[in-house]
Amino acid sequence: MTTAAVVATPAAKARPGFVTRTRDLARRLKLDRSGLALIEFAFSLPIFIGLGFYGIEVSNLAITQMKMSQIALNMADNASRIGTLNATLGAKVISEEQINDVFQAAAIQAGAAGIYQDGRTVLSSLEVNADGGQTIMWQRCKGILFDDSDYGPEGTGKTGTSFTGMGPPGEKIAASTGTAVMYVELTYVYEPLFGNMFMEDKELHQEAAYTVRDAREIGKPPSDNVSAARKSTCDKYDAILPQTSDAQIAAAQAAAANPSAYPGYSGGNNPNNPDKGLCVAGLICVKT
Repeated sequence: MTTAAVVATPAAKARPGFVTRTRDLARRLKLDRSGLALIEFAFSLPIFIGLGFYGIEVSNLAITQMKMSQIALNMADNASRIGTLNATLGAKVISEEQINDVFQAAAIQAGAAGIYQDGRTVLSSLEVNADGGQTIMWQRCKGILFDDSDYGPEGTGKTGTSFTGMGPPGEKIAASTGTAVMYVELTYVYEPLFGNMFMEDKELHQEAAYTVRDAREIGKPPSDNVSAARKSTCDKYDAILPQTSDAQIAAAQAAAANPSAYPGYSGGNNPNNPDKGLCVAGLICVKT
């Protein structure tokens, strides 16, 4: 009986070494941690970037809110100081021009925020009426946002005592006899830095009040020393300031009166009040 010899082929001889080397390589790769930190960083980077941008957005909102609060306070303070001394009356007399200067100062303080293009301010003179109650003796406004006073228009509380003052419930402010309180309501639409990625547009609201510092003529509206177009009455929704030229005002008024004559000017282009008004170059808006 003969026994057949098994002859190993080159492939068969090489296979055990190949398998061993493959196993060794797999083992080394399994134990290798040199690129782990980079991989983890790549996965976590979008999360940290998102959190960072969100933190920037929230911080900017808080800064803007604080800025609007300071503007409202300074505006009420400035309004409480204005006036020209009348020697005959022995008291200060305020004018429409001085009120416009108060609005101008607020715009300068706001800077790029554009409080009149993206908001509205209401300045009210809270005084005592003939019956001993509170009244809004006069009221002036600035800004294209369709937002009016939360406490009523000029003339609210003209008679009687039912109108008790201005301010949140339980914190109402009332004027004293012989003087006035300058009350400011400021509304501003905050537009997020990163669009609507983290938050929607937010309407910020601030209120502030200062008692008039010096003796002032009260019981009547400010003296009228500006043109009708520049008078900041609350039936207007505009961003007209002292430096706005007469030509700009005339062009905006003409467009508001006849929008069909101006290409691209149509209803509902007020950015803060879609479908509710007509606006011209962020200067004048009219309700529709």
